Amino acid sequence: MTESEFQEFMITVGYRYNEKTKSAFNSFEGFKTIIEFSQKDNKYFLRVKAGTDDLKTLSRKLKNYASAHKNHVTKAKYSDRHIKISIRMTIDSDIDKNELKQLVHFMTEMFKSGMIKPLCAVCSRERKTGLYVVGTRLTPMCDKCLARKLRQYEIRKNKFVTKKQNMALGLIGAVFGAALGASVYILLYQLIPTFCMGGVLVIIPSFIGFVVTGKRATIQSAVICAVLSWLIYILAEYVAIIANMAVLIEQAGGGIAVSEAVNVINSSLADTLYLMPIIDTVIKSSLLMVLTGIIYFLKRNFTRPFKISKNIL
Repeated sequence: MTESEFQEFMITVGYRYNEKTKSAFNSFEGFKTIIEFSQKDNKYFLRVKAGTDDLKTLSRKLKNYASAHKNHVTKAKYSDRHIKISIRMTIDSDIDKNELKQLVHFMTEMFKSGMIKPLCAVCSRERKTGLYVVGTRLTPMCDKCLARKLRQYEIRKNKFVTKKQNMALGLIGAVFGAALGASVYILLYQLIPTFCMGGVLVIIPSFIGFVVTGKRATIQSAVICAVLSWLIYILAEYVAIIANMAVLIEQAGGGIAVSEAVNVINSSLADTLYLMPIIDTVIKSSLLMVLTGIIYFLKRNFTRPFKISKNIL
């Protein structure tokens, strides 16, 4: 099922679709129900923030529903004050629509029964909530939490706007951090020659060094840090191999001869059988480096803080 098909699919059961969050939503009896679709897992997930005074009965109802729809329901549970139900899609759209309609009917009956009560997703209190887009996620919030989130947004936005980046100092910090990580990698390589996390050890200190000294990171600076880290990692890999060879020569009774180790390694690099394992390690480490760099950058929220939309319900 594609995104557009999922959008049409949601409309058939009375849900609205938000393109920014790629999820559908509806409101009933004060409850904000949100349905998200995972094309990768071929499932859709319904989540509702709700409280209950009868956890045992609620858990039994969810379990019974999952048992009655065991061919489609992969999860139906209440945890952390959230009702979470996931349903596997099939190749038959009529069956999928029928399953979703039954799920909506089941949740509607739960809302009417009074067994559960709507809660704010932020403070978990029983208050009247609106539904807001925060970044790329739909969040039901009460007025107090909304006001607090808006104040936090304004503070973070002002900090972001007023904080000036010092690229020169940032690059110095990035190089220092990467060099520190490279030094650790060279030492670890002597113990574990097949260690392929060198790129990760280099890029994380590089990012940290840039942020500490440069004050503000941007996508441009992240790319620069990544390139610097990769170059320093390649150099560290070369130095680590030479150091390892020098140790082997010393153990063989040849004394400490770094120049000899350099000559041996340089001549060995012309041999494909010797070179290919090194290239394989470098490629794996480089991929891990890029992945780690992207995750670290996104987690630190170096870009502008997430905006909060107006109430969409």
